[in-house]
Amino acid sequence: MYEFSPVTERIKAMHERIRARVIEIDSERALIVTESYQRNENVPWMIKIPRATYDVCAKKTIIVEDDDIFVGNQAAKFCASNVWPEWDGAGWVLGEIANSDLWHEEEDGRLHRKNENVKLAITKESLEQLKSILPYWKEHRFGEVAQSWMPEGYMEFAETGAGSYKANMDIAGLACGHLIPGHKKIIERGYGDLRREAREWLDARKGNLMGDDVDKCMFYEAEIIVCNAGEVLAKRYAQACRDKAAACEDEARKAELETMAEKLEWISTEPARDFWEACQMALLYHLLMYAEAKEPALAFGRFDQYTWPYLEKDLACGKLTREQAQELVDAFFLKSTCFYNAAHPVVMNIAGANNTYQHTTIGGVIPKTGEDATNPVTYMVLETIGRLSLHDPTISLRINKNTPDELWECALCTSRLVGGLPLYQNDEIVIPALQRELGFSLKDARDYGVIGCQEFVGCGTDFPAPNGITPPHATILFGVVFDMAINNGVNPKNGKASPVKTGYLLEMKSLDEVKKAVEDMARWVMRWNATCSNYTEYLMMRRTSLAALSLGIEGCMESGKDCTQGGAKYNSYGGTATGLATIADSLTTIKYMVFDKKLCTAQELYNAVMANWEGYEDLRQTILAEVPHYGNDDPYADVEMQWITDLYYRLCGELYSVRSKKFKSGLYGASDHVAQGKDTWATPDGRRAGDPMADATSPAQGRDLNGPTAVFNSTCCFDHSRYMDGLALNMRIHPSSVSTDEGLGKLKEMTKTYFANGGMEVQYNIVSAETMRAAQADPQTYRDLVVRIAGFSAYFVEMTPDLQNDIISRTENAF
Repeated sequence: MYEFSPVTERIKAMHERIRARVIEIDSERALIVTESYQRNENVPWMIKIPRATYDVCAKKTIIVEDDDIFVGNQAAKFCASNVWPEWDGAGWVLGEIANSDLWHEEEDGRLHRKNENVKLAITKESLEQLKSILPYWKEHRFGEVAQSWMPEGYMEFAETGAGSYKANMDIAGLACGHLIPGHKKIIERGYGDLRREAREWLDARKGNLMGDDVDKCMFYEAEIIVCNAGEVLAKRYAQACRDKAAACEDEARKAELETMAEKLEWISTEPARDFWEACQMALLYHLLMYAEAKEPALAFGRFDQYTWPYLEKDLACGKLTREQAQELVDAFFLKSTCFYNAAHPVVMNIAGANNTYQHTTIGGVIPKTGEDATNPVTYMVLETIGRLSLHDPTISLRINKNTPDELWECALCTSRLVGGLPLYQNDEIVIPALQRELGFSLKDARDYGVIGCQEFVGCGTDFPAPNGITPPHATILFGVVFDMAINNGVNPKNGKASPVKTGYLLEMKSLDEVKKAVEDMARWVMRWNATCSNYTEYLMMRRTSLAALSLGIEGCMESGKDCTQGGAKYNSYGGTATGLATIADSLTTIKYMVFDKKLCTAQELYNAVMANWEGYEDLRQTILAEVPHYGNDDPYADVEMQWITDLYYRLCGELYSVRSKKFKSGLYGASDHVAQGKDTWATPDGRRAGDPMADATSPAQGRDLNGPTAVFNSTCCFDHSRYMDGLALNMRIHPSSVSTDEGLGKLKEMTKTYFANGGMEVQYNIVSAETMRAAQADPQTYRDLVVRIAGFSAYFVEMTPDLQNDIISRTENAF
């Protein structure tokens, strides 16, 4: 069994301080950006935004903590969170404080949010400062611009509740952001070289801007500004380290700070020379992009691949030992967890508490040769997650036919310690699929990474927008779609009607008629969803350029075009459908109960669903007990899962935009299946209104009864390689099954067989219902218990009771 290395005392202390943090919502960035926008009111957006980015980097508070190995603070205090007024206005917190009693003052003088699974606070000073900028951003916030005109019929669509565009939500709430920036390019070239490239283009065309050269001129000017921003940020950290060293009495720490200062000064313009510098550059580049925009899911990509050449050299020359390198990896990921952005609690309950979504990909193959790419950093990342019980960032392990047995063992032992991590991704499916579905070259397909919840993207080559152009607007509520399809286009939850008249279930004479109604309803919803995304893409191309992000993405500097305008080498967008097992089981129920076995009429089943099963409990219990369910290796049920997933893929193929001719289909959803369940009326499979939908591609909770092999076989009833926006299969395993080497070996072989049969992804929660119930009763004792929800992992005790109970309700597999 794999043996993890010990954790240093320094890392233990750092970890504990982060675990005990209170997230303070800080006004500093908001004030800097407001002043910058007002000063540059009439400047073109392509220049205005990078000027604001520079101002943030030049004026923000710089912090070097006493225990810092790497530097980097997003806001003005330890683990504090910024506000992005260009997207948020003055932030959601103002409205909540004004309109509820959820916040109260404590002894430290700050306002704290009550009864929240994430500790949030704000000072009175920050609160007043945010209020002071509110009038300006009421007129200038991007969401206000987007809301000022919308496509005709938008409200009719939004009010149905069948998509993630809601009548009471912004049509545009976040920058795109779900991608892997070009870390490798930044680390290997440095800001100085990239700035020279932009300068050379401008110098060669001074006074000679023809055709689209004016657009390119502004692009390259913007790149120079963000290079300057990156430089000043690193130099300010260098000076802070020097200042701290001057006041430090501990000689070892003084020397460390002086070395950090020298290295930070170097990387302010030059490429990395060693492992520490490569890691620090990746962190500072993320801070530069967070200074630029409210990026919701900047992934670290293939961290083990772009840092290993530097560590290999450091190990060879004796500059570092393996133990020292492990401490650096520990420190890197602990620092990254400090970049959490305090989200509205409603969003947090869907997207996860304390989740930065800086998804990190390890393993896989070498892009040029296709040979296995495992290296020592691959193991170190897993050790960091396992030894420190980190739920964030999400780690995806790319598995290929030559993945070493030792790496399998390390990964499965990590899964035993940390719920759902790593995610296991199948290279043998993903790589050819990226070539076929998205047009990637073989080399770029081999260099893919995973972001957000599950989405497959290129590393520094791709502007993929997998969660919609302005997240989180990419989700179709297929439960609502289904209910509308059997209710003549009307949502029984809220009574809102679509213009699509599908007829009623009680009138339908065959399963094909039911499926036709579902297809018609889904097509209307999905085309509207894409229409909204295409509208916000139009606006983003003109008002929300991302110069810092474009700096690292292949294709942008080459074409002189921002990534939001199609400058990246690869362009796509997409969405997701979660809970399709609920739809499949509903179709199977109608087929079995009404048309095949004739145990009830269509009228009776329709009445039961519309009544939310009240007065029809006997019928409901018959359905739960007798009807075959997806997840049990039963073709009678699995064929309906195949149909609904194929329908979703086919309808995605009808959608496109100016920037992208490809709308990707995904089968994942953070913890959206719980939130969707609250918004969805009862369904024919016996699910009551308000109950969770099935999560991602997993069977409905508790309905898979034939063990993990049956679940794997059912899941392979459809072609996973079509779903390049990613998919998730969650499986809960009882810890006793993997308590020995033999048990771990069985799980490895089951996973390999599933992958050989076409499975693309799986994630394991190795935790018992007994342990989770104990954690509900005694949160402090189980404060480090990590579980996987669907698209993110979390500390169990920081989850809402709804999410906790959802995981407990899932089938507990043993073998």
